[in-house]
Amino acid sequence: MTTALLQAAVPAQTWVGPVAAISLAVIALSFLAIGIAVAVLAGKIGKQVKTVGATVAGLQDDVARVLGSVRRLTEQAQDLMVVVRNEAGAFAQTSRRVRRKIVKGVDRVQERLEDLEALYDVVHDEVEDTALDVAAGLRTIRSGNGMIGRVRRMIVASR
Repeated sequence: MTTALLQAAVPAQTWVGPVAAISLAVIALSFLAIGIAVAVLAGKIGKQVKTVGATVAGLQDDVARVLGSVRRLTEQAQDLMVVVRNEAGAFAQTSRRVRRKIVKGVDRVQERLEDLEALYDVVHDEVEDTALDVAAGLRTIRSGNGMIGRVRRMIVASR
């Protein structure tokens, strides 16, 4: 009964049905436009994805080549380090050999200098003794007490 009273109190609106139908048609067209826009964007994005995919594939090839080059460079660097290590070892070994020879040479020179010093001392003592003997002989000859003085006295008459 309430419904009948309400219907009797409110006059029937005839514009509601067509407005609802038009609004539903506008909403449907909006969804259709959104769907078309999404489809167009999906196509463009698909093309972009293919382009990016090709670029990434090219970059992958470039990266693979770069990694190969880096590996070869690393191997060459390792080979170079082996050569440098061997050369440094050989240099150190040569340095040790030279140092040993120098030490032996210095020791021999020191021994020879000690021998030379001992020889110098002996020669010095001999020269000193000889000089003293010569000086004593000259004094004896000068004083006339020697054999020559006796012979002279015998030859020359005494006064």
